[in-house]
Amino acid sequence: MNQKAIKNVLSPTEKGDAATKGYVDSKSAGESDLDMRGQLVKNVRWPEEDHDLTNRAYVYFVAGKRLPIEGDTMQGDIGMDQHSIRNINPNQKNEDEVVPKQWIENNFLNRNSPVSTMARGLNMDTHISYLGASEQNHHAATKGYADMKLLLLGGDMHGGIVLGRNRIRHLGQPLHDNDALRLSSTNDYLRRDGANWMHADLSLGGQRIRGVANPQTDQDGVNLRTLQASATSVLEQATTAANTAVGDAITNHANIWNRETGLKV
Repeated sequence: MNQKAIKNVLSPTEKGDAATKGYVDSKSAGESDLDMRGQLVKNVRWPEEDHDLTNRAYVYFVAGKRLPIEGDTMQGDIGMDQHSIRNINPNQKNEDEVVPKQWIENNFLNRNSPVSTMARGLNMDTHISYLGASEQNHHAATKGYADMKLLLLGGDMHGGIVLGRNRIRHLGQPLHDNDALRLSSTNDYLRRDGANWMHADLSLGGQRIRGVANPQTDQDGVNLRTLQASATSVLEQATTAANTAVGDAITNHANIWNRETGLKV
């Protein structure tokens, strides 16, 4: 052809037809798929860019350092470089599985939140330590706080109770000498201020009533001192009366004797 071109060639239709430059460029410009028809591409170099063709050796080399999408076991740590793991299965089955943020929020309390609500009961197999002071009635309380309170089932007080003009209500019947008394129980005893009185006879059982004051009215009890003073006074009056009566009798007797005998006694 002596460096001359063949022009105005039609597009080939058979394998033995001459092809134009346009037809060849359209098949080699990468604008459509290349059907290798089962043939190999040999002597391919290791890729340098992401769009480069790779050979089998490179694939095996890289595959040995990567996890297959079917899953496998890691042999080292993963440096996430502040990236996230997304689309995690929310249904945790094993304790060593990665869980999503929503699973944490549904199963754990946020300790940085001032208010966090339990979704169900908490079954503790150990202690809750460093619990803060309870400020509301529904707050959890420490053992130290509970130990300062008296159990509803009863217990021992370690100090006095300042009622502040309040009352203790619904007190039970006293069973022991050191039990507190209800107001109604005091009705069974004589008050020191004399505000109540006896409703039946009092049997002293051979004992004495001491410190009895001197009687003021006829219904007052009499102490021994008053009785002795009264007996002495009665005895003195009786003695005086007897002496007076004897003296009068002797005088009368002497007068009678003088009249009858004319003699003076």
